[in-house]
Amino acid sequence: HDRIISAARELFEKKGFATATTKEIADLAKVSEITLFRHFENKRNLFEQTIKDSMRQYKISEYIKNSATYELEHDLTTIAYHMMETYKQNSPLRAIIMLDKIRGSVPEMNVKHDEHCLEKSLLEYFSTMKKTGKISVDPNMAIKFFITNITGYFMREVFSKNNYIDDKDKYFEWMLKKVISVLKP
Repeated sequence: HDRIISAARELFEKKGFATATTKEIADLAKVSEITLFRHFENKRNLFEQTIKDSMRQYKISEYIKNSATYELEHDLTTIAYHMMETYKQNSPLRAIIMLDKIRGSVPEMNVKHDEHCLEKSLLEYFSTMKKTGKISVDPNMAIKFFITNITGYFMREVFSKNNYIDDKDKYFEWMLKKVISVLKP
């Protein structure tokens, strides 16, 4: 099972869901195609299981539940860096999902579930911050604004052919401070 998942991830990352074949996956895993289908009903089931087993989960819910200080700058900086770490770990799989989504050939249920949990945790956090007067905006708008900026920065880094920002870390810190300043009362 683990060898098949590992081989599937490698080939899905290289070729995408639509192009990778179950024969290639079985060959890479050093099992027969029949063995592959004993473990997985079909290619789509194998893909879904590969995403579920390989996708790194956000650590944000844990952070908010156990470690949040409710100091806006500290918490949002920590959360943003957790998001970037998770995005980087998942970038090959996210690229496959995006490309195959464009082709209309891949489900997103596992990715969407994790993102829903992220938004739910952030809603709880921003709602608490709003009640205590530490942010001035609607919590739902704060989530959208925060996630859009962090995700946009990451997507630009992944898909930009011209990385014309010399000091990416410095720019990320500057952008994050600007996002936080908009959320403050």
